[in-house]
Amino acid sequence: MKKILFVALAMAMFAGNANALENEPEEGFTFMGLFGMNISKIQNSGYDAKVGAMMGARVDYVLPKAHGTYLTAGLDWTMKGAKLTALAGPFEADVDATSKYALHYFEVPIRIGFRYNVLENLGFYGELGPYFAVGVGGKHRLSVDMDGDAANEVEDAGTYKAFKNTTDLDRPTFQRWDAGIGFRIGAEYNEHYNLMFGCDWGLADMYRDKFRDAYYNASEGRFSLPKVKNFNFSITFGYRF
Repeated sequence: MKKILFVALAMAMFAGNANALENEPEEGFTFMGLFGMNISKIQNSGYDAKVGAMMGARVDYVLPKAHGTYLTAGLDWTMKGAKLTALAGPFEADVDATSKYALHYFEVPIRIGFRYNVLENLGFYGELGPYFAVGVGGKHRLSVDMDGDAANEVEDAGTYKAFKNTTDLDRPTFQRWDAGIGFRIGAEYNEHYNLMFGCDWGLADMYRDKFRDAYYNASEGRFSLPKVKNFNFSITFGYRF
């Protein structure tokens, strides 16, 4: 009985491998349009995760005689950042204040991946590689859930450009350039429709050296800022042309 089970398992594995080879993706270039949702965070900043949007385009090149190995690169507009909601006022008065960074980047991912077709119309893939990004706009916005001129003045003071080159310690800002590493897994149906999940870890410190030095000097050398880095989880839909 055991021998029969082993033979059946071996035949199933062989059939699966043969089917995967039969359904290997064709070599050459393909293009994909993307749109989706980000859940991003600025690590070590004390802020919580924030939801944003993304859209972009990819070009994939399936390597010849590489059994599903491919290279991919793209250009994305992606919205990252973080937010923090807390009670404001004396004695923890019931006044909500929300502090939010909305950071907009143009991002170039470059990855190597592998695709496995389980059926003629269904394939799964995974990819890994670096990304490079530049901030093209963004704000820090403060909103206070109360009426009156005082609330408006507080909101105005807490709203500013997030990539501004400044040493104002009351208005922490970031450098524009970012880079990191990411991976993505996905499924494709009927050679067109894609659903993807991905994570990106920023490796660059987001604070400018000038801002970091100003903070250190203001504390007379007693405190230094932690390194803050982007983190992003994405859910993306794509259409392959």
